[in-house]
Parts: sequence; C-alpha cells; structure tokens
Amino acid sequence: MRIVIICNRSQQQTSTMQQNELGPVIAKPVYETGDSIKEFSQFGSVFMLGAGQTTLLICLPAIAEETGLGYGLLTAMVALGTCLFIFTSPLWGRISDRFGRKRVVQSGLFGFAASFLLLAFALHGLGSGLLSRELAIGLMFFARTIYGLLVSGLYPAVQAWVIDDSNHSNRLPGLSRITVSINAGRLIGPVIPAMLISQGSLFPVLALVVCAIPLLIQVSILTNDKPSEVRQEKGSEEKNPFRQMLKSLWPVLLVACSVTTLFGLLQYLIGPILQERFSYDGVSASRVLSMLMMVAAFSTVVAHLLVSRFAQGRLILSLKVGSVLLLFGSFLLITSTQLICLIFGLVISAASIALLTPAYTTLASEQVGQQGVLTGTLAMIHTLGYTMGALLAGLGGSLGIQMAEVFCIFLAVLLLMISFLLVESPKKRSC
Repeated sequence: MRIVIICNRSQQQTSTMQQNELGPVIAKPVYETGDSIKEFSQFGSVFMLGAGQTTLLICLPAIAEETGLGYGLLTAMVALGTCLFIFTSPLWGRISDRFGRKRVVQSGLFGFAASFLLLAFALHGLGSGLLSRELAIGLMFFARTIYGLLVSGLYPAVQAWVIDDSNHSNRLPGLSRITVSINAGRLIGPVIPAMLISQGSLFPVLALVVCAIPLLIQVSILTNDKPSEVRQEKGSEEKNPFRQMLKSLWPVLLVACSVTTLFGLLQYLIGPILQERFSYDGVSASRVLSMLMMVAAFSTVVAHLLVSRFAQGRLILSLKVGSVLLLFGSFLLITSTQLICLIFGLVISAASIALLTPAYTTLASEQVGQQGVLTGTLAMIHTLGYTMGALLAGLGGSLGIQMAEVFCIFLAVLLLMISFLLVESPKKRSC
C-alpha cells in the first residue's frame, strides 16, 4: 500500500513538470490556503497607484480653475513627485531586500494616503481662506514630496513580493497580473473624477484616500514576509549587487529603457498629431487623448488575457514578438492619416507592452538573487524612460513633428536589434 502511494505522488510530480528558459521545473501553486488576501493586497496596491495617477491628472484643470493657480505650477508639482522616483526607487528595492516587502508596501500605501490627504487639505484651505496662497502651494509641494519619497517603493516591492512567492514556471503570469493591475487602475481612475468632479476637485482626491486606507489596514495584518537577504546563504551574497546586476543584465535593462522611452514618446506625440494631422483644437484633442489613453489601458488588460499562456516558458520569443509588434504599431500610429488607423496602431503598441514588460522582468529575475535591487532599478529605468520620451517629444516639437517620428522609428529599430542580437536565454548563457 505504501508503494502505491509513493508511485502516485511520483506520477503527480511528473505530470506537473513544465519547461521554461531554464529547463524543466516542477510547477507548484503560488499561493497556499488563505493567501488570496495577500494576493488581493498586492495587486490592489498597484491598482491604487494607477488610479491615483490618472485621477490627479484629470483633476488638474479643475484644480487650476477653482484655485486660480497656474497650470504650469500644478504640472511642476506633479512632476516633482514623479522625478523623485528616479532617485528613491532603487533605494526602496534595497530596503525591501533587507527588511521585507510588506514593510515597504505599507510605507508606500501610507505615503499614498498621506500625500493625497495633505493635497485635499491644501485645496480645502485655499478654497475656504483657511490657508494663504503661499502656504497652500507649499503644502501641495510637500504632499508631492511625500508621494515621491514613499510611494516610489510600492511598485518594485510588490513586484519583488510576487517573484518571491512564485517559481520559474508561474513567475511570468504573476508579473503579468501586476501590469494588468496598474493599467486597470489607470482605466478605472477617470471614473472617479467623472462621478465626483461636479462636487469639486476636493472630492475625487479624498476618494483616493478613502480607498487607500482599507488596503493599508489589510496589508498591515498580513504575516510578515522573510527578508530576502536572510533567505540567501551567506556565501552567496554579493559585495556590490547593483554593479554585478548591471554587468550581467545590461541587455535586458536596455530593452526596458527602450520600451518605456518609445511608448512614452508615442503617448506625448498623440496630442500634436491629433492637432496637426486631424485639425482638432486643444480642448477637443485633450478629450480625444483621454479616451485614447483609456483604450490603451484596456488593450493592455485584454492582451494579458490573450497572450499570458503563450509567453509562459517562451521569454526570448516573447521579447522578439513584442519588439516586432511595437515597431509595427509605432509605425502605424505615427504615419496614420485616418483616426481608425491611429487607434489601431495605439492598440497594437499597448498590447506589445503587455507582452514585453512581464517578459523582460521575468527574464531578469531569473538571473539575480536580490529581487528588490532588480525591481527598484527597473522602476528607476521606467521613470527615466518616460522622462526621456517626454524630452524627445519636446525636442521633436521644436524641430518639427517629423523629427519626433524619426526618433520613434529609431527607438523601435534599436529595440528590435537588442531583442534579436543581444538578449540571451539564461540557460544558453550558462552553457
């Protein structure tokens, strides 16, 4: 009887063997009983991050009108929090390796709630006369500083947490769900001001605080995760993990930078294309652009549902296919003379991001030990990429939109060359 049980267990293990870039592995469930709460907390935190981004951006015109503050001042306030991500994301990744992912996610959610609460107080104080104009502006910038210092650790910590809870066979689906969660937040985010903005810009901002507090409480009651540095053997620790990671992963990091720079450039180019090629005025172009961004976010969610199984175990192929799709989508978007072609190009480009981002993140995670350092570095690269995309769009605007289109094609071809010529499978590299 004992022999039969052993055989059955052996057969069960054999049936769950899967193949990926590193060879055959045994697929184990990512989450055990009761851990669905942790999964909801992880993806819910990233969802709130995406919802907060789009909600604030959509509220800016209303805030400018209600407070009399210049739109340039408000965009500078938003940019301050975003730019701080470049410097603090790698640091939070390192902290999550040392002290655990849960504490960093807690800090991120606390910073999210506190920053939007301070922003709401500044708006209320300025509108009611409780605060002077100078004090309210200072409080707004202080709120965005808190956002940039604390919330920058949220996304890389959740990524590293999901990687810790997965194995090589189911890591990519988990990372794909993170991409879907943040894009779902960006998709749902505009609904919040659409429902509440008629009552004033204060109410959508407060709604974000109300949604973030239950998530913070839920994360706080979770069991503490074990820091990755404790899990590693003492002899395997790197003296300089960041330098070692750059040395081994520079092609993958180049892919990440190229993807985010190109997609950021495309997003900033859509507005000028709508005005120059389709003769929209500024207000109409903004309205159409907001709809197109929702279409892009929705395309990312749908693409995850369609291609996640294809990408699993085919990381290098996913990078190549995604690079080709992004090249095709970019070319179609910037050369379109009909709105339907522009939308089609945007959908293809957004879908390629859903394929590329989890693929290169999974590929990189399989080659490093300290996942917090990796995810923090990727978050920094993503912010740098979108910033460079904005700068290239501005440079193209001053030199002519045709020059910006040249930048797009150059970046797409560069991404294609890196994916096909430089990125190798970890299995092949170890041979």
